[in-house]
Amino acid sequence: MFDTNALNQIIKQRIDASDFDKNHEYFITPVQYSEILQTNNSTVREKLLKGLEIIREIAPMGRVHIHSAPWGHFPWGHGPWGGGNGKYYGQVLKKLSECPGNKRRRGNNSDALIIETCKMDGMTLITNDRYVQKICVDIGVDWLTLDTFLGIVCVDARN
Repeated sequence: MFDTNALNQIIKQRIDASDFDKNHEYFITPVQYSEILQTNNSTVREKLLKGLEIIREIAPMGRVHIHSAPWGHFPWGHGPWGGGNGKYYGQVLKKLSECPGNKRRRGNNSDALIIETCKMDGMTLITNDRYVQKICVDIGVDWLTLDTFLGIVCVDARN
């Protein structure tokens, strides 16, 4: 599963996702799309959205769903029906809010949803966010930095 910061780096560095090893599955959720839509700079937002379309060729959004739906966080139809919070969302959100220096991060809700999805679905999270990495360790979610991930899955890097 790609965290939004990893997706942004893949897009900004123009990493060719078609070079990713086809023996692995790659995932994104509507959370990452929603975060990109919230990018203030319209030029940057449009570049990220175009890049996301390329990533979605290897990681279509509909293959994995989030387990919680905090009201007002997504456009209608992008969260689980009935709203509510899944098994880990509240716990993860609380831990993120308690990280020193991370108390008011706008992305805490999104990070909590992505971490919870990885936990519930047994996925490895690709992230460069040190707060997210800490929470992953705390609740038992496997994670890799983007550079480590690229060293594993990029066909060109191994040839």
